[in-house]
Amino acid sequence: MSTYLITGGAGNLACQLTHGLAALGHGMVLVDVASAPVAPVAADCRYVRADLSVPGTMGSMVADVRPDVVIHFASLLSGSSEANRFLAWTINADASFALFEAALRWNVGQVFFPSSVAAYGGVLPDPVPEEQPQWPAGLYGVTKLVVERLGAYYHVRHGLDFRAIRVPVVISRFAPPGAASAYASRAFVEAAACGRFVFRVRPETRPAVIYVKDLLRAILALLGARAARLSRRVYNLQALSPTAAEIADAIGRRLPQARLSFEPDRETTALVEGWPVRFDDAAARRDWGWQPHYDLAALADDFLQELLP
Repeated sequence: MSTYLITGGAGNLACQLTHGLAALGHGMVLVDVASAPVAPVAADCRYVRADLSVPGTMGSMVADVRPDVVIHFASLLSGSSEANRFLAWTINADASFALFEAALRWNVGQVFFPSSVAAYGGVLPDPVPEEQPQWPAGLYGVTKLVVERLGAYYHVRHGLDFRAIRVPVVISRFAPPGAASAYASRAFVEAAACGRFVFRVRPETRPAVIYVKDLLRAILALLGARAARLSRRVYNLQALSPTAAEIADAIGRRLPQARLSFEPDRETTALVEGWPVRFDDAAARRDWGWQPHYDLAALADDFLQELLP
């Protein structure tokens, strides 16, 4: 059994990942500034409140827990990063640097980082190749790219086992409502709960997306992959690329009484449409067997079955 320290432990992905890790027999310490997790966590998790924007906190957490693996979810999201650039850099970049230094000092065996499609920018080919240059337009994407490069540096120069996935838009019931990427999740959640949803993107908007169950499987697969099999430090994933109209249609076929409409917000639309549509993920498929299980129809069936009373 290994001990996992999960930063951003109150968040959507962290909470859901605990169940898969617990099933494998691992122990977990979750750390977050929030008062409580947003979703149920595995029974054996320990939850610690701490503010990683305070200098020294990250190092202290690693020193106290002495984890075998750190999963570093802690991050200010895109809108909050633009609203408070100083705090965004402190949490997203400075705390990550402190984590890498602490990982070396306390012999952490592995660090996993969920990067983002926001680490790209500019005019992107379809699909985005593995070695596509990255020029993110938002500060959130900039900080994700910074941590990718830091992780690669600590691997090459100091031997740290750093692994990362560039996470597409995640469809999950616990997606943060205020995030630009949350429209795909909230469409299902609000249609099921309230019978209506207003998309703030265009019907044609179609960034790469992934169902949370596929993403959790991918994270566990990469965490468990043999180091000798890995050809890179940061991996792209490709699962789905439906338009917002196709998502609306999938919901409407299953919930015909739901009122779904489009009132695009220009800023949100521009941000989301700047993200990649599809990825070349050949390395993930070759190195650790990545393969999505859910197409849009299967996703809609499974997700709405969970959401409906």
